[in-house]
Amino acid sequence: MTTPRQRQFLFAQVGWILGGIALLATLGALTLEYVFVVGFVGLVLVTALTAPVHATVRWRTRLRWPLLLGGLAFTVLVVLRTVEKVIGSL
Repeated sequence: MTTPRQRQFLFAQVGWILGGIALLATLGALTLEYVFVVGFVGLVLVTALTAPVHATVRWRTRLRWPLLLGGLAFTVLVVLRTVEKVIGSL
């Protein structure tokens, strides 16, 4: 059973991703990498902005693994793009 806070979190995340996809499609830059980056940035922002100040909610501790894995994938993407730019400029 979901709580109202969980539904708010989910709706905010899905809204962020759908808005990002719509914006990327409008700009003609809709790629899987950009969708991942927009979704990951949205996850980080929604998690940070909806975090309770004085309590630890058990369901939010499960967000640790998606955040860590997403951060790792984001870092790999940044490193790959940086290496491509450096090698391409030589």
